[in-house]
Amino acid sequence: MGIYAVTGGTKGIGEKTVEILRGNGHEVINIDKVGGDINADLGTKEGRAKVIDELHKRCPDGLDGLVSNAGIAGLDRFKPSYVLAVNFFGAVAVMEGVYDLLKMKKGNCVVTVSGSVVYTPREKYFVDNLLVNCGDEDRIGRFVNTFDQVVVGNFMYVSTKLALIRWVRRTAPSWAAHGVNINAVAPGAVATTIMEGTLPKTLVEHGYYLPMPTLTGRKGIMKPDEIAQALAFLVSPGAKGCCGTVLFCDTGTETILNMEKVY
Repeated sequence: MGIYAVTGGTKGIGEKTVEILRGNGHEVINIDKVGGDINADLGTKEGRAKVIDELHKRCPDGLDGLVSNAGIAGLDRFKPSYVLAVNFFGAVAVMEGVYDLLKMKKGNCVVTVSGSVVYTPREKYFVDNLLVNCGDEDRIGRFVNTFDQVVVGNFMYVSTKLALIRWVRRTAPSWAAHGVNINAVAPGAVATTIMEGTLPKTLVEHGYYLPMPTLTGRKGIMKPDEIAQALAFLVSPGAKGCCGTVLFCDTGTETILNMEKVY
C-alpha cells in the first residue's frame, strides 16, 4: 500500500478523502492547522516550511500522492492577503516543496479548486494575473489589503482558485515528463464548513445566483464524500492517464453554462 498526504484533512472534503484512502489500506498523513498529524498554518511561510520538512522526515522514500485540499472562503471572513496566502501561495509552496518526494515514486498530485470560477463575473478577477506572473507574495498581499474585504472577499477566493487552475495547467506537462501527474477537481456547492449555515438567499447575495443543479436538481447540496471520491481517484495509480485535467464535480453546472465548449 502507498503513503499519501492530504492538506486540510481534518474536516469536510479533506476528512472524507483521508477516510477513503485509509479505507483502501494506505497510510495517510493529515496536514491541517489543528487536529492533524502535522499541524501548520499554510498561510505562513513558516508553516509551509514545517510541512515540507516534516514530510521529508516521514517519507524519505517518497510519496505516492498528495491531495492539496486546504483552503478558506473569502466571504469577508479573512483579510484578502490571508486568503491568497492559504489558497494559492500555500498550496503551490507545498506542492513544489514535495515534488521531489512525488518524483521518487512517480506519484500523483491533485488540487481542490472551485466550480465557482465558471459563474462568478470574469471582470472581477483582478488578482489572478498577479498571482501567476509575480512571485512577490508580500507585495501582492499589501496590494490586495488596500481593498474593502467585504466587497472583494468572494472574488478574492475565486481569483485564487482560477490562479491555481492556471498553475496546474502550466505545471502539468513538465511534471509529467518525470512521471508525476497533477490534476484538479472543481467542486460545486458542497455541505462543508465553508457553506455551513448558508441558505439559498445568502447564496444569491454572495453571487451564487445561477440555477445550479446542486440546489435545484436534487435534495440539498452535494456531500463532501462525493468530492472526496473524485480526489481519491485522481491521486490513485488508476488516474495515470490524466494530466492537467480539471474535473468539474458539480452535478452539471459547468455543463449548463458551457455546453458548447468541448475543450
